[in-house]
Amino acid sequence: MSFRRLSYQALFWRSGCLFTAFLLNILFARYYGASGSSVIYYLINLYSFVLLMASLSIEGGMSYFLAKDQVKAGELAAFIYMWTPVLSILTLLLLKGYFHFFDSDIRASLFWLTASTYIPGQLLITFFSALFYARESPALPNIIQLAVNGILILLAGVALNWPVLIGPSTFLHLYFFGVLAAGLLLAIVFPIRFGWGLRLPAPALLKKIFGYSLVALVANVAFFLAYRMDYWFVKRYCSADELGNYIQVSKLGQSILIVPGILASVIFPRTVLEQGSSMPARLARMTRIMVLSVTLLFLVVLFAGKQLFPLLLGPTFTRMYRPVLLLLPGIGFLAMLAPLSAYFAGLNRVGVNVRVALAGVVVMFAGDFLLIPGYKIAGAAIVSTAAYFTMLLYSLAIFSKNNHIRPKALFIVTRADWKWLKSLTSNRNGQR
Repeated sequence: MSFRRLSYQALFWRSGCLFTAFLLNILFARYYGASGSSVIYYLINLYSFVLLMASLSIEGGMSYFLAKDQVKAGELAAFIYMWTPVLSILTLLLLKGYFHFFDSDIRASLFWLTASTYIPGQLLITFFSALFYARESPALPNIIQLAVNGILILLAGVALNWPVLIGPSTFLHLYFFGVLAAGLLLAIVFPIRFGWGLRLPAPALLKKIFGYSLVALVANVAFFLAYRMDYWFVKRYCSADELGNYIQVSKLGQSILIVPGILASVIFPRTVLEQGSSMPARLARMTRIMVLSVTLLFLVVLFAGKQLFPLLLGPTFTRMYRPVLLLLPGIGFLAMLAPLSAYFAGLNRVGVNVRVALAGVVVMFAGDFLLIPGYKIAGAAIVSTAAYFTMLLYSLAIFSKNNHIRPKALFIVTRADWKWLKSLTSNRNGQR
């Protein structure tokens, strides 16, 4: 499959999936409000961090060697079936201890409901989605998640309009069981599509997979902390209402990163196959388009954001406007960084991503410690933007040096870029 066609397919299906996730987030926020939703999203953020640590980022190593055709898809599926229950049990026990000693205000019933469904479901989604993309088959995992999100959106509409039929507790159960259902469906569909296997990968290959993944783990943990460390600081120094508003600011930024993330998922396996031979020029063009897109979005938020956020999410989300404006430049930096990180990973230069992410963590930790107590969620947004700028600058310096591309070529949109965008549109219209 050509790179352009693969990009179209990934963009189409992933955008549809994440658009439904965006709608579901809006309904969830309107239903539970800023304070109520902040607790749930805080838990999800905590679970995601623990899962990242516990899973050892094994999906990175599995997708790398699957893309290189050095392991059978069925063998990896068998490994995931064994790995997921073990990780889920260990993670649940670890989190139970954490909440007992450090977050005792979280109710035990809420913990067991959310953790026992989200953890195994998210593990399966993460592992099998990575394998689908490594096989350059982005449609199926996104169709499954899109369908589950669509059902949850309908149920959220019922909960909002007919609370007698679905109350807050019932919908919370449905929401988290939806994550588990999506993971189980992916675990069934992948081997049907690419073959079943009763054997595990050979020990020598598993050693290589874990070796690659452990390096990727350091980068992923550092990136996670750089992206979401501020949640803990905001929870510590701000009110539940401010935390709920800031989490939505962060989620808005994550939704903006949909397209860069999709392109990164395509770039990784293609770079593995091509060894980066034609990627630098493509990446330079992508970064220029990202700059233009985020700039236009910033202007939209500047003039319409103050009225738009409460209209979409409800009257409890009136504190988002200024933090969003402060964070948007940082989101632009991350949009440029995503394909660059995938490029380095595809060249098996994960160490570059590690150093980039650690630089961001240092800036994030120091800045959050100094600014959030006094400037609250606006300070958190300022620090995030500074950290993301540091990460991008470091990554661009290495990319430009190795590929002899001048920095301004990564920022300034050219006439050739406009022609390229026009050709994409005309080609798609022609295909239709």
